[in-house]
Amino acid sequence: MKKGIPFLPALVPIIVTALLLILTVTFFHFPLYIPLLIGYSIILILSFMYRLHLGQLFLASMKGIQSISIIFYILLLLGMLIAIWSSSGTIDALIYYGLAIIQPKYLVVISFFVSSVISMFLGTSVGTASTVGVAFMGMAHSLGINPSLVAGAIVSGAFVGDRTSPLSSAAYVNAVVTGTNFNAMIKELLKTLIPAMLVTMILYFIVEKWLVHLDNDSKSLVVLTREHIMDIYGSLSPWLLLPPVIIFIFTFFKVPIQMNLLLGSLIGGLLAHTYQEKTFFDLIHDAFTGYQHPNGFIYGGAWNMFNQVLLIIVVGAFYGILEESGILSVILEKMTSSFSTNVSIMEKTMGISITSALLFATQIMGIMIPGKVMLKYYKQYAIEPRILNRLISDSGMVVAGLIPWNLNAILLGIALHISVVDYVPYAYLLWILPLLSYLQIQWEFSKKEKNTGRKLIKNQE
Repeated sequence: MKKGIPFLPALVPIIVTALLLILTVTFFHFPLYIPLLIGYSIILILSFMYRLHLGQLFLASMKGIQSISIIFYILLLLGMLIAIWSSSGTIDALIYYGLAIIQPKYLVVISFFVSSVISMFLGTSVGTASTVGVAFMGMAHSLGINPSLVAGAIVSGAFVGDRTSPLSSAAYVNAVVTGTNFNAMIKELLKTLIPAMLVTMILYFIVEKWLVHLDNDSKSLVVLTREHIMDIYGSLSPWLLLPPVIIFIFTFFKVPIQMNLLLGSLIGGLLAHTYQEKTFFDLIHDAFTGYQHPNGFIYGGAWNMFNQVLLIIVVGAFYGILEESGILSVILEKMTSSFSTNVSIMEKTMGISITSALLFATQIMGIMIPGKVMLKYYKQYAIEPRILNRLISDSGMVVAGLIPWNLNAILLGIALHISVVDYVPYAYLLWILPLLSYLQIQWEFSKKEKNTGRKLIKNQE
């Protein structure tokens, strides 16, 4: 059954879906599940034309949805968390106390650096964005600094831990599927990360100098912002900082994210009742519909996650039917049918990793598919698996944060209260790492092949 649709027809739904997603993000601004539904429908039509069993395809769609169903709960809990933290004053407390110790003119660079450090402790980009990221975004809004620029710096730093931290589940999955030992991988992972971080830091310094224009007396602006926050609340207890601290600690000890978000919401609710005199029904209302802040914004709310939940459902169904129809295997077989050099193997590794993150809208698929598909070729042609691990880390694992319909990017956008499209141009590390990694393999391995004259022969044993 899985070989029923030939390669060229199999490309049709992929190309159409990709084009529609790009057009939707760039021009039309429809909900992202609409182009995916169109692609899903095209696959069904193709399957019918090639006499595939539609009943099995529908079952595969349900399995695909089930495989990522945990994201439903994470989205809803994240929406509740943001609303309750806003209601309790926790987010404004982070801004109030943060402005007391951070120099506004270096906010972008500091956002990147601190997010990088915290993400190494947490091992999760979403956890980083949901804690220190919230505070930095609040400062950006308060000081009139472009929030998209600050969000890009936060996301760049947040992915340092996703890719490199020993506490990262994504890094652990990458080590397992590539047959490598994570502790032995650290040196290899730093090979491209350190120069990429240095270039990113320099770029943020330059851009901050050009684009960030604060009043000459930035200290007065900070004072006014803190006074405005105090006018809203009357007083802000340091205890309001407890929820993000609790999340930080629990994430460090690998408490499941859904339990962590729930505990963060409950503690935030207790603080809202204690310090803002919120009733139980007030908190339920805020958690469901979002919190109406005095500044006019509505923050969080489970109901406001509706479009994202629909997107996840469609993504799961799309992945399930893509795999069951055989389209996935046909395309991957074509992509790995021939290699001419070591470099071409590594180039295709990055290509498959990025394509997987694009098509299946999850970071984990950008790790597992290239890892499982390419490992046998690395063994066959005596290329060390550590190279496979690093190339995946430098491509699909981080590019996931640049894809507006990827679940990782969606969660980051929700946590930072910003559109993914808005922060993408400023997430410099996520652009630099794949480019730097590609240039590195071109320079290092092309040079070796030129010096040794060694070329890979198709089907060489």
